[in-house]
Amino acid sequence: MAVYLQCVAKRMRGGYKHEHIDIFWWVQVVDGKPTQETGFSTREQLIDFVETGGPQVLWCPAAKPGHPGAWVGLQTLGRKKYLQAYRDGRPTEDLLGLPDK
Repeated sequence: MAVYLQCVAKRMRGGYKHEHIDIFWWVQVVDGKPTQETGFSTREQLIDFVETGGPQVLWCPAAKPGHPGAWVGLQTLGRKKYLQAYRDGRPTEDLLGLPDK
């Protein structure tokens, strides 16, 4: 049974040139079908979730219609970790393309 979270919306925080995604809304997906299980998590909570769960626990739909979505992994910049969507091994802007909430 394949279980993962799919990102459905985001909330940005910070000011000019420091804006970043702070909160993600998600729906749980089981065997490719969304469930009634929904929620939201901070960026830090999802970083821990991906670190613990592995590379295929968080999914992001494509920012551009007609394109495939991408799994979300971790990227490190110095000592700071952040979430990054990857398609075919390449980083994408799909997380930033999520609707604002």
